[in-house]
Amino acid sequence: MAASTAPTDVVSEEAAAGTYAGVVSRAIALGMDAAIVQGSLLLVAALLGLVASLVGGPHLDTAGQVIAGAVWLLATAAYFVIGWSLTGQTIGMRAMELTVYAHEGAPPTVARSIVRVLWLGLCIIPLFAGFLPALVDDRRRGLHDIVAGTVVVHTPARV
Repeated sequence: MAASTAPTDVVSEEAAAGTYAGVVSRAIALGMDAAIVQGSLLLVAALLGLVASLVGGPHLDTAGQVIAGAVWLLATAAYFVIGWSLTGQTIGMRAMELTVYAHEGAPPTVARSIVRVLWLGLCIIPLFAGFLPALVDDRRRGLHDIVAGTVVVHTPARV
């Protein structure tokens, strides 16, 4: 058996088949995930606002608004970190048949997923410019994948 230069069998098999996920499928998955997580958080916020209005109205001072924003950001980040770390997929990625792998050929660790989600936010802020490397990278990695040491590949649907 010949020695492989790829980090793992899982990633090398996918790479040999040329199945690194492109920008469009990843963008669709990210859009689905954003709709799911932000829609869920909006629903929770609306319910909390309704309950608060029944007991005198929601009155958040500046500190309360900052805390609410931080909780919102943490919940959004947790959605991605948990999905990537447990199965290598979020709900949107599963729908698009995509999986994120670390160099080891397994889903990224929690620490690697945290780095990836932080850089994902940084990639989005400047008009999605952090995704431009995916157009020229041989493994179609965005800046967040390069920094976190991950790749996203097409995977067959699980039954």
